Formats: sequence, C-alpha cells, structure tokens
Amino acid sequence: MSKDKLTRRKEFEEKQLLRLLKEKGKGRYAWYLAVLIGLILLVDLLDNFVTGVNANVTSCYITEFFVNGHLFGKTYTYEEGLALNNTFNLLGYVIGLIVPFYKALGDKIGRKPLFVMSTLGMALGLIIIYFSRSYLLFLIGSFIISFFISHDIQIIYILEESPSAKRATIYSILKGLGCLGTFFIPLLRSTVMKNDPTLWRNIYLLPGIAGILISILVFFFAKESKVYIENRSTYLKIPFEERINKEKQEKLEKKAHSNKSGIFNAIKYIFQHKDLRNLIIIKTIFDAAIVAMTMYESIMATASMTTEEITKALFPFPLIYCASLFISGFLADKIGRKRIIAIFGSICLLSFVGFIISVLNNQTINPYLIGSFYGLYLGSYWIGRDYMEIISTEMVPTDIRASIIGAEGLLVYVGMAVGFAFVNVGMLFIPIWLACLIFSAPCILISVILLIFKVKETKGIDYESIV
Repeated sequence: MSKDKLTRRKEFEEKQLLRLLKEKGKGRYAWYLAVLIGLILLVDLLDNFVTGVNANVTSCYITEFFVNGHLFGKTYTYEEGLALNNTFNLLGYVIGLIVPFYKALGDKIGRKPLFVMSTLGMALGLIIIYFSRSYLLFLIGSFIISFFISHDIQIIYILEESPSAKRATIYSILKGLGCLGTFFIPLLRSTVMKNDPTLWRNIYLLPGIAGILISILVFFFAKESKVYIENRSTYLKIPFEERINKEKQEKLEKKAHSNKSGIFNAIKYIFQHKDLRNLIIIKTIFDAAIVAMTMYESIMATASMTTEEITKALFPFPLIYCASLFISGFLADKIGRKRIIAIFGSICLLSFVGFIISVLNNQTINPYLIGSFYGLYLGSYWIGRDYMEIISTEMVPTDIRASIIGAEGLLVYVGMAVGFAFVNVGMLFIPIWLACLIFSAPCILISVILLIFKVKETKGIDYESIV
C-alpha cells in the first residue's frame, strides 16, 4: 500500500473512530428501538415490493417489447422473447458480481450508509422503469433494482439489534410484516394498472416516490447498530501503525485464522471453516432453483390465464408468506433453524407440484386456490433461503459478517447461473412449467437432505461470543 493511500486510510479511520465514539456517547434517543423497527419495516416493505414487481408483470413487458414490439426487427414467440430477455439479464448477473464487494463496505464504513444508499437505489430503479419507453432503459432500471435488492442490510440490523434468544422471533415478525409489501403488486395491478397489460408501468411510480421519502427518514433517524459501533471502535482504538504491521505480517505469513474484512478474505475464511463451507455449498444448490421458482407469472400466462385471473392469483401470496414467517420465527427459536428449513423445504416441493397441477387445470380451478399454492411454495422457498443465511450469520464474527454475506452471494451465483441456463434453454423445447419442475425439485430435495446431515445447529448463538 502506497504512502498516500496509508495517509488517506489513517485520516478516514481517525474520523470514523471519532464519529463512532461520539455516537456511542450520545446513546439512543427515546423510543429509538421502536423507530428503528418502523424504519426497517418500511424498507422491508419496499424491498419485498421491488423484489417481486418485475416477476409479476413479466408477460406484460415480454409481450410489449418482444411479441408486439419486434425488437431488433424480428418477430418472437412468447417463449423466445422470454428466453432472450433472460439472456440479457445475464448482464444483471455480471453486475451482481459487484454486489458482494458493495456489501462488504458495511464492515468498513458502517451499516447505516449502505442502509440509506440501498433504499434510495431501489427507488431510483423503480422510477427509471416507470419512465422507460425502450427496452434498453427498462433493462437499466431492472439492473439497478437487481443490484440494490441484494443488499439486505436491514436483515443485519435486525439480527445485530435483537437479543440472541429472540433473534429469529423478532426477525420473523418484521419479515412477516415486510412481506406484505408484495400485496401492493396485485393491488396496483387492479387499480392503477386496471388489469390492462399495456399499463404495467403505472405500478412502479408510487412505490418509487415512497422509496425516496423512506431513504430520507432512514438518513435522519437511523443510527449505527450497537454491535458494529462496539466492535469497529475497539478495532480502531488499536494504534494505526500496529494495525498496519499486523496486517502485513498476516499477509506474509498467510495466517489461516485471519479475520480481516473484504470479499477475498471472506471467501478464504469460508473455505477454511468446514461447517460454513458446507452451508455455502448447500445454499448454492438451493439457490440454483431460484430462477425456476420465480417463473410463476409466465407459467400462468402461458397456461392461458387472463390478466385479471393472474391478478387474483397474486393476492394470496403476501398473506400466506406473512403467516408462514410468523410461524417459522416462533418455531425457529424453539426447534432450531435446521428443522425449519427441512419443514418449509418439504412444503415448498409439495406446493409447487400443487401449483403446476392447478395451473394446468385453471379452467375449472379458482384463481385464488392457484394463488394459494403459489403463495405456499414461494413463501416456503424464501423462508428456507433466509434461514440458511441466518445460520451463516450465526457462524461468523461481527467484524466480517457483512463481508461473509457478500462473499456468500458471490459464490451462490454459480448455482444460480446453472439454474438459469437449464431453464432458459429447456423452455424452448418443453413447457415452461416442466422445465422449472424437473430442475428445481432435485435442487431443493438434495440441499435440504445435505443440510440436515452436514450442517450444525446454531440456535441460541450469542453474536458477541463468536470469534
């Protein structure tokens, strides 16, 4: 590291230490925890809306840009247009490779700056898509959304501010209420979109404006997490020269126990710790199914369900997901994280089969029943995925927690890429529902079985005790 870089780093860290000590000295204002929970809830409502919005209007923009829009001067079938759109979205995966490095900044500059930037970023993506009149601008907005919905910094806030004995319970309550953000998607489909597929952009505007306002509230009323302040300030109190010399020594000697933040150090840490390594491999297999799990709107559209019927089918999801999160949270602190993943992984498989059967018989089955199967399978999938991430946070020290989550996201892209390739090619030759089913079912089943036998339980772990 050059002398100029060392000087800039020293100045930055000195200012950061003063800021953290000042914030620690001030303490929390009255009702801070209630305000923080409210802010986390608002951000999670926005996050859940943004996460699901594109997937819930897929048939609308595929039809506009590809089937009717003759993109690049060609005519496409729906499946061809969807496959081409998914191919373009590979650029989003490439951009997503930057996300782990962005997340790792949470260990350097703090949780709050990322909290503000990510909330504002989600809002920006929504507004860009609202004003998009070309496929290129739509893609830019989608890429921005994809980048910022991956941050999940509010999850770190929840986990670090909650008592260890009630961590999963508090997490599940906030996540359960936050998932109601997806309820606004069918609500806006039936109001501002008016079930007219050509008006699909209208559902992006109001949440985009709300996101800007929420980011302002986060900036003024959120504080750094106590765990981060304590650990980071303790580290920064070590004389700068001593820290630098220690880092150099660790780098030269390549000490296996080095807990330095940063993505590459986090990857190194993962592969040096057996349980964490096993978990990440298992989550990679589980995440390979994510593309298939989120094709529900296209599966319904290609089964000749109308826009109004699809809107009706989307309503049960947030209610079922919310209830499932509450149940999972209360149980996870009692029976453990592994059993929760096993239970909801099984529900996911059975419900996905039920969803496929009901969609294929949609002429005789109520759309709300179809939506109930969809709500059960997708909600259970997200719960399983979230609890794998919770286990990973309960295996690592605070000073590298954000870096580990970032590195985890980078590694699971391998599985997601495989799932993307299979489904994208498969649906050109077989029905979309069949391509999704024959790939996702083995991924979920294998990952749940491996988790049961290869990963230790982390229920009740105290973050402060992890070294």
